[in-house]
Amino acid sequence: MRRSFYLLIIIILGGLFGSWLKDWPGFVIVAYEKTTYEMRLWFAIALVVLAAIILLLLIVLIRWLLSSFTSFKSWTGTFNWRRSRKKTIDGMLAFSEGRWQAAENAMVTAAKNSDTKLINYLIAAQAAQQQNAAARRDAYIRQAHKAEPDAKVAIGLTQARLQLQHEQYEQALASLKELRSQNASHPYVLKLLCRLFEILQDWEQMLELLPHLKKHKVFEELEQKRIEENTVEGLLIKLGDKDGISAVEKKWQELPTGLKNSRENILTYAGLLVQYDKMNEAEQMLKPLIKKNVDASVLALYGKVITDPVKQLTFLETWSRTAVNAPREVFLTMGKIAFNAKLWGKAKDFLEQAILIKPSAESYLMMAKTLEKLDSPSEAARYYKKGLEFAGDKNHQVIIHP
Repeated sequence: MRRSFYLLIIIILGGLFGSWLKDWPGFVIVAYEKTTYEMRLWFAIALVVLAAIILLLLIVLIRWLLSSFTSFKSWTGTFNWRRSRKKTIDGMLAFSEGRWQAAENAMVTAAKNSDTKLINYLIAAQAAQQQNAAARRDAYIRQAHKAEPDAKVAIGLTQARLQLQHEQYEQALASLKELRSQNASHPYVLKLLCRLFEILQDWEQMLELLPHLKKHKVFEELEQKRIEENTVEGLLIKLGDKDGISAVEKKWQELPTGLKNSRENILTYAGLLVQYDKMNEAEQMLKPLIKKNVDASVLALYGKVITDPVKQLTFLETWSRTAVNAPREVFLTMGKIAFNAKLWGKAKDFLEQAILIKPSAESYLMMAKTLEKLDSPSEAARYYKKGLEFAGDKNHQVIIHP
């Protein structure tokens, strides 16, 4: 109604203005090269107004078309994004359910219009890995690099982890070294390096890595301790096999004080000293442990040491009289040392106590050997038999000393 009213006003004003304009005197001449056009003034003004109106309408039309195109493009983008998001969710569900091929396909399809291309390609790489498709895995890793060039650490860690799983140890080592050169203190880089060195039994590299693992608290305290002990054991045994006990002794002196103070590391080192017949050095390592931190494994190893058996036995007897909560294995160890000292009677007494308190296949065997020395072959045979029965009885705990 209002529009009709405005239109009526415009028509009336146009009519009045047109009648008034029509009576304007004058002409307008337009010349172009050799051609001239002559028209009344009011007609020229009308043409200019009409041209202005047409131009204005064209501008409005162009703006409308551009706005419509933008809206269409936005709608199309939103539609593609929603479809990509749904595909990504489907891919993650398939990956969680172990449907690797479906997960890979969904993630690759979704990546085309996804705003999380990095995640899509990394999950696709892991799905390809589960199908032993190393070539496709590496292709997705490259796509992830192109999608997010700044995410080098995340992509590199995923690549190294997948290479480790695929037992591509050389490639994994190269990837992890590159990552460490960029971020030396990254906990997960250090953790993967640790696992790789354990697999490769590269104990020298592990030894260099240990302080960094501790400094950055990569592992819990107990796991860190296990790794340290495993490293020292592997390193010393490998050196012993390759270069002999002299190399082991030299490396032991070079170890950090913290590692040399570890009870388990001392036992490892002392065990190698015994193995290579370095009995005096082994005894020097074990005596402080017996006085301060003794247990069955320490006593068992000390029982293998042969220096001066009489002095060894005196030391243990003196210590056991004042020791609080001495391990039950002390009688077996004293029995073995007394046997080495050729004190057959004492050996028999200690071994009887050992069998009474905590019987084991080894204590029966030592008793049989002692009875043979005491010229009691029938009794010895009986203990040999008991030892075999004890070893074969699964209801008993058989202690096998290192």
